[in-house]
Amino acid sequence: MSQVGGKAFDFKLFLKVMAYAKPYRGLFIFSVILTVVLGALGTARPILIRSVIDDAILQVNAPELVRLMILLVGLLVAEALGQFGFMYAANWLGQSIIKDIRIELYDRLQTFKLGFYDRTPIGQLVTRVVSDIETISQIFSQGILVIFGDLFRIAVMLGAMFFFFNPVLVLVSLSVIPILFIATRWFQRGIKGAFQQVRTEVSNLNTFVQEHLSGMAIVQAFGREQQEMDKFMKINDRHRQANIKSIFYYALFFPIIEVLSAMSIGLAVWYGGMNAATGGSVTIGELTAIIIFIGMLFRPLRQLADRFNTLQMGMVASERVLKLLDNQEDIEANGTKIIQDLQGEISFQNVHFSYNKDEPILRDVSFEVAKGETVAIVGATGAGKSTIISALMGFYPYSEGSIKIDGVELKDIDVHALRQQVALVLQDVFLFSDSVRANVVLGDQYITDEQLLKAAKSIGIAEFIDELPGGLDYNVQERGGVLSAGQRQLLAFLRAYITQPKVLILDEATSSIDSHTEELIQRALIALTKDRTSVIIAHRLSTIQHANRIIVLDKGQIVEIGSHLELLEKEG
Repeated sequence: MSQVGGKAFDFKLFLKVMAYAKPYRGLFIFSVILTVVLGALGTARPILIRSVIDDAILQVNAPELVRLMILLVGLLVAEALGQFGFMYAANWLGQSIIKDIRIELYDRLQTFKLGFYDRTPIGQLVTRVVSDIETISQIFSQGILVIFGDLFRIAVMLGAMFFFFNPVLVLVSLSVIPILFIATRWFQRGIKGAFQQVRTEVSNLNTFVQEHLSGMAIVQAFGREQQEMDKFMKINDRHRQANIKSIFYYALFFPIIEVLSAMSIGLAVWYGGMNAATGGSVTIGELTAIIIFIGMLFRPLRQLADRFNTLQMGMVASERVLKLLDNQEDIEANGTKIIQDLQGEISFQNVHFSYNKDEPILRDVSFEVAKGETVAIVGATGAGKSTIISALMGFYPYSEGSIKIDGVELKDIDVHALRQQVALVLQDVFLFSDSVRANVVLGDQYITDEQLLKAAKSIGIAEFIDELPGGLDYNVQERGGVLSAGQRQLLAFLRAYITQPKVLILDEATSSIDSHTEELIQRALIALTKDRTSVIIAHRLSTIQHANRIIVLDKGQIVEIGSHLELLEKEG
């Protein structure tokens, strides 16, 4: 968690956030102007009411009363329009800014290495992208602009009170202000810590729910429902306690403010009444105006502490979000060389790889794959098969050795351009909660349904598509939950084939598959690997038999290389 909530206001951070308002400077200036206008209009109201009482009602001056009432109604209408304009403009500004920040953040998240996602809870990132950025909008809609407006209004009202009214009456009425400042300071400190704790527990809840709903099959399979429920209840209880703590400060602070406001009005009535009774200069209109001013003055004073904490919480959220935006260490390394016409020649020379420095996964791995060749990689679980794929795709940097594509060092290649010519099919096929069409084309609007169906026919799965309710429009649900493992892999094959890649990288599914789906997969695999370089982590004998060469891995090292027949002859 960020420590912003526990330290002084970070002005540099504030300026970084305010920089996002530059494209909307006109809207920002308009909002500021409206706050100034509203401050002036609000201050004019009690002064006008004093004139209504003293100069019209008490003087029994009907024409003057009509004139002043017209002015007062016009003033109230102008205030209402100004309030509408300010609220609309400020919230529009806030929502426009967070739209830009959210786009920038999501774009940045797509550039991070996979290692970043391995160690960062997804629920935490969801909190940053959704709720933290939403909190940032309050800096503009309920924070800085409203605080400026409140402070300006307070300053104008105090100036008007001392200028237009009896200064002693004003001083007596506002003598409770020092107590108000003490109460406000106490509230601000207390609620800041409470809000900080609430944000922590919200993030914890998001992380827990995201993780455990995704792993519900494991929870149910091992009968861990009650244990996980106990964990959830503990986090949920901490969230409740944090909110109750914040409620305590609100429940105590606002009654204190109401008492102080009533005391201020009481002091005004006492002094004004005493002054009038002894023939002083305080009039009924003046006393009425002062009472109205006190109500108007205490309203922003009551809200300022809350506004500052809203601003502070926005700054806490800003620090978290900007920390991600400023993160340079986790950005995926990328070269500049673009291979325009990829041939598919792959070379590993003395490659070493480790996720952690003390745990080598690949050790001195060397092999070559010729253009159009199909190579199967086999080995026990943990031998390093998937790591070879990850290194080849540039997902993780290798520590030693050389990986070359068409003779060019992988570290020098623009991996984003390279991946446009490479198709990857993982063992755990990820499908979005969308139609078959959307999951295959992945946003490529130039691929037509006709091309899709032709591709499905080419790899022998057109019948499978036709059998789905709605065909290409069939919604496969989150992670393809309504499909079997084999069916998900068939869609992954189609997704790979439709792009006509120069290189295919495949991690075969290990799940048990019915004979019909198995036959479809093998036919599709033959079509996929035809005339293109293919690197396959093989789990099926049929795949191994069709490969030109087989690489046998054991504990991160290559122990044998050869065709199926060659390895059989070696008793490999």
